Amino acid sequence: MAPLEELALRSAAGDESAFAELYGTLLDPVFRYLYWNIGSREDAEDLAEEVFLKCLVNISRYDPRRGPFKAWAFRIAHNLLVDHQRRQGRRGREELREDLQDGTASAPDSLEEQERARIVRETLEELPSNQRQVIAMKYFAEMSNAEVARAIGRSEGAVNALQHRALRRLGRILEERGWR
Repeated sequence: MAPLEELALRSAAGDESAFAELYGTLLDPVFRYLYWNIGSREDAEDLAEEVFLKCLVNISRYDPRRGPFKAWAFRIAHNLLVDHQRRQGRRGREELREDLQDGTASAPDSLEEQERARIVRETLEELPSNQRQVIAMKYFAEMSNAEVARAIGRSEGAVNALQHRALRRLGRILEERGWR
């Protein structure tokens, strides 16, 4: 059994240090996924905490035979993100904050990197939600296609197709804007 799954089972049995280790391992990828989808540090932090609260409350329901713990946790993150986006009603999203220098969201250092991050963020917002989610999970949360598939309830082939279409579309948009 993989380490995260063992930690989850120990957590379900009441081992608080095991859950603390799960939290420490997954907090940054969950936060990055939420942040790159929402664009607001505060909202991403709040949702990330909600993800782990739901994980803790429901840890006894996790079954390693049904898939990796990381995918289970990201499924919770995905569902909370969808709920959050519905509540927001597609109101304007915050720009990437330049004050994120603590490294949790891979904040850019130079003005050129900040400008690139802004353009990537704007370009990602032009993708359909399902494509944006796949890109965020794959590249910002560093998940495999199998983990993404389990998290969003799709097949690996569907994830691969969504990723391919998203990258093609991102490339076209960036090219139209003069980025090569």
